Amino acid sequence: MNTHSAVSSMHKSTLALTAAACLPALLAVLAVSIFSGVLALGLGIVFGFGALLLSALAWAGHLVEERQKRIETGQPDLFLTRNAGRSEAAVRDGQVPEWSGLRRWLARHGFGHRLMVGDSVRVKSFDAIRATLDADGCLEGLPFMDEMVALCGQPLRVYRVVDKIYDYGRSRLMRRLDNCVLLLGQRCDGGAHASCEAACYLIWKAAWLEAPGDLPATTAPAVRTVRALAPASPGEALSCQYTQLTQASQEVAAADGRGLFGPLVAGNVTAAAFIVAVATRAFNALQGRRGGATYPSKPLPSDDKTIRGESLAAGDWVRVKTPADIARAMDKNSKNRGLWFDADMLKHCGQAYQVRGRVEKIIDVGSGKIIPMKTPCIVLEDVHYSGEFQGFGEQHDFLYWREAWLTRIAPPT
Repeated sequence: MNTHSAVSSMHKSTLALTAAACLPALLAVLAVSIFSGVLALGLGIVFGFGALLLSALAWAGHLVEERQKRIETGQPDLFLTRNAGRSEAAVRDGQVPEWSGLRRWLARHGFGHRLMVGDSVRVKSFDAIRATLDADGCLEGLPFMDEMVALCGQPLRVYRVVDKIYDYGRSRLMRRLDNCVLLLGQRCDGGAHASCEAACYLIWKAAWLEAPGDLPATTAPAVRTVRALAPASPGEALSCQYTQLTQASQEVAAADGRGLFGPLVAGNVTAAAFIVAVATRAFNALQGRRGGATYPSKPLPSDDKTIRGESLAAGDWVRVKTPADIARAMDKNSKNRGLWFDADMLKHCGQAYQVRGRVEKIIDVGSGKIIPMKTPCIVLEDVHYSGEFQGFGEQHDFLYWREAWLTRIAPPT
């Protein structure tokens, strides 16, 4: 479906919902006018609630329609702009608000989160962390990796409170991961894993960190001794946090509401971004039932070509192409040279970014083996999964791009 058709489908649903909201509103007025007492009150509440619900869905339709238009015109996405207060830059600059005692109490007792976004913490000494690990070097199934040792004793800031993760290698489902956080900017450099270039965010158990109230006035020097590592031999299966996600996590119960509201309470998303995402999800559910277009509506590939783009390197500046231009660089399976174009990438159409680097080899999380990319992928600075379509999942892995989906531009002044 092209973007114009998608917007038209959304617009029709929005108009229908707006018209439908008038009927229960009228019935509520009539019920109060004709009847009296408890009956009038009951009918007024029922019809009034129906009018409010339909009006809210109509508003959600307007919102989704606007988001789809922004993709086509290259404007910033509403979820990303409304959640800018939780970006890496905002957390780094201390723009996250001071959390009230009530909110911290709710986060801890309602959702099990001892830490909140923006909290200052210090990584414990290696000896203290080692005391928490089992014979496999794990705590509750999550490995403490050699790449994390150099950060022992360092003061850092919480970027995300991890509530759930996507299990790449095995179940390919969202799974619950308890008592974990991401620390601002701390991605794996692959040094102990055959120079894997995936640059995944390191996941930290709360037990490995000293929270604000626990920080001592002085801290002993960090232990810097790293276990000796033999280089991986070709074809050797490696183990890292992301290959062990299944054993470190649990299934998400169907009726578990923590996954929806936990990220909001812990500070991963702002209230405005939360409303944008929930409203979009509600309208998409309605559209899906009637067979209409949902957000984001991906463009249909125009042919079966998998064209190449100009070679890019770290430091280059690029602009993400329009959906129509990207479609011309995808085959009938929405791929370019085997790489899937993800719906979350549409939010960045028309935006300018700096190239972070090229990804030429990564660990296959299913087999644990290092695999070379047949065609290297491009990663862009601060462009990663938003988590919106993964129930506010907090991994924030980089989005992988093909050069054919990007256009080199002059550096901004």
